[in-house]
Amino acid sequence: MKFSNNRILLAGLIVVFCGVLLSCGYRIIGSTVLPFSSIIIKPVENRTYEPGLQDRLHSALSREFINLGISVNRIESPVVLEASVIAFTLGAVGSINEVIKEQELVMKVDIRLTDHERVTEFRAMASPIKITFLAAGTVSETVAEKERAIEKASEEIAKETISKIIVQYAK
Repeated sequence: MKFSNNRILLAGLIVVFCGVLLSCGYRIIGSTVLPFSSIIIKPVENRTYEPGLQDRLHSALSREFINLGISVNRIESPVVLEASVIAFTLGAVGSINEVIKEQELVMKVDIRLTDHERVTEFRAMASPIKITFLAAGTVSETVAEKERAIEKASEEIAKETISKIIVQYAK
């Protein structure tokens, strides 16, 4: 297969341009979104009667920070995140003949981020999307659906928390 001189020249110019761009200290937006490389996530406090929420939220927060390339430590980091699950409610969304078929899950969390002396608080953080699950099957099926909904709510709250932290550092 023959390449024309124009294509070779164009490819060479693109390579040179990328090399110059990278060597000038420019970086792609989003490559380092937070100014710290490690964080301590303290054990999450669960102020509700629903068991296990603290573990799911802690795992979701850890995963989100690790996905950003930030190590989650137990000791030795100037950045500390504290979270408290303050509300957990289930509400009926759909019913047929007074039998609940779908439920909505609402979970609210208070977040406190301490970076040296800088303290940032986010009150009553909730999932930005509505989280529902089917409640029409057997008890074990409904419980499994509820567990998946709790996991989804934890993930969404963790993502929302990261987004708000990024916005705070961008200011």
